Amino acid sequence: MTDNCKINISLTFEVLLYLNSFYFGLFLACEAGMNLVKFVNLNDLHHFSTDLIVLMFVCCIEIFRIIVARSANVSERKWLIVVVILLTIPSALGVVYLMVLQNEVLRFEYIICSIQLGLCTIQIFTGILCLFPCCKAPEYY
Repeated sequence: MTDNCKINISLTFEVLLYLNSFYFGLFLACEAGMNLVKFVNLNDLHHFSTDLIVLMFVCCIEIFRIIVARSANVSERKWLIVVVILLTIPSALGVVYLMVLQNEVLRFEYIICSIQLGLCTIQIFTGILCLFPCCKAPEYY
């Protein structure tokens, strides 16, 4: 591959972080609405508190991750990339719980959780690639 065709992985990582910051607002609003519908319509609320705690945990982790990612240019500081990756992992595990392990999972909930999990997976992958020196962005003087 020539130098002209080289993909800028750090730019991809930052664009994914930016996109996820907007998608997460939609994700949170939809999850809150679906949990409200579940609370009103379902009779078996045995695990509802656990589901709500996991949703709040994912919400807190994602908000903190978005704040950290927006605070500085992530691609210039390798330790910020590591922090963002480490915060993405528990968030992705929480989304897996919301997608698979809940008592009642709605189809729409499964779809939006799949999109959120896909974004998290791609962010982890591109974040790890940003840490390798061979994927360093070209510098122009």
